[in-house]
Amino acid sequence: MVQQPPSKLVRSSADSVARVANEKASVTRTMDTSSLRRHVGDVTKPPSLSGAMRKAGIALIAVPDPFTGVPGVALLASSIVLKKNEPASVERLALETRKVLREIQSLRL
Repeated sequence: MVQQPPSKLVRSSADSVARVANEKASVTRTMDTSSLRRHVGDVTKPPSLSGAMRKAGIALIAVPDPFTGVPGVALLASSIVLKKNEPASVERLALETRKVLREIQSLRL
């Protein structure tokens, strides 16, 4: 088996990586990602029922009718309770992970 000089190996490896990168780029340009955007959005920022309840509660409180104030306050209070039980978003999990890792590193020093 004939061994190639190191410069030819490096060049052929670089050419191979460039070809693969170009192929991946051409495939991603032709893909339709519109159907994935909603699903990715649901993962990164999960839908919030408490936000809708908070908006409805504030709207009911703001209406001058005296009978809408009680349900408005109930909706507003319920939204605050529900907000504590919502699943964490990916962004929030990443922030918490960084915080814990910094705490662990500060303990080792």
